[in-house]
Amino acid sequence: MQKWRWKLERWWWEQKFTIRGIVFPLICIQFVRTLFFPNPIDVLILFVLFLFYLGFLFRMY
Repeated sequence: MQKWRWKLERWWWEQKFTIRGIVFPLICIQFVRTLFFPNPIDVLILFVLFLFYLGFLFRMY
């Protein structure tokens, strides 16, 4: 079990900055989409992406 967890942690530390770099443009695209076609699902997706990005900014992940 420890080897699996170590591999997961190693993968996460290698890919963390790539994921962080992808999430910000996704937030921008989702924001523009929400402005043009507002519906509750788009707002929810934007909120979840924003919380995910805040987690990266405050080093929660």
